[in-house]
Amino acid sequence: MKTTIRKLRDPIIAEEATGIKQRGKLEFWSKGARISQKQARKYIRENKEVAVPGAGAGSYYEIFEKLGFLELEPVMLGSSAGDWIFGVKDETGWRLAGQENRYPFKGFTYWVDNENWGFANFEDLEKAVRELF
Repeated sequence: MKTTIRKLRDPIIAEEATGIKQRGKLEFWSKGARISQKQARKYIRENKEVAVPGAGAGSYYEIFEKLGFLELEPVMLGSSAGDWIFGVKDETGWRLAGQENRYPFKGFTYWVDNENWGFANFEDLEKAVRELF
């Protein structure tokens, strides 16, 4: 239940805090061309560009779910532009992920850390992040 409430509340707060609201459908793009969700899932794991021009600052739960991640926990939400870092979990464990504002274009670009992954739980990922900073 806690995750459901957060999934409803956090996007509203994110969009209000940044002023960057979702506009239209959430479609995946790479290098100026629309790509399928299946391609986006492949690209994100290959460190290729995955952008969503219609994304708002709070679209991250839906985006990472569409990219095949099972859980998401915020790590750093300090940027007023929506350049934020998360922990995401898939079948291999937890890893860092993020969204970056595409200014002067609309929406966000998304990424995942493909070098440091497989943390058994979110707390282990958080500890590793703290050691980096």
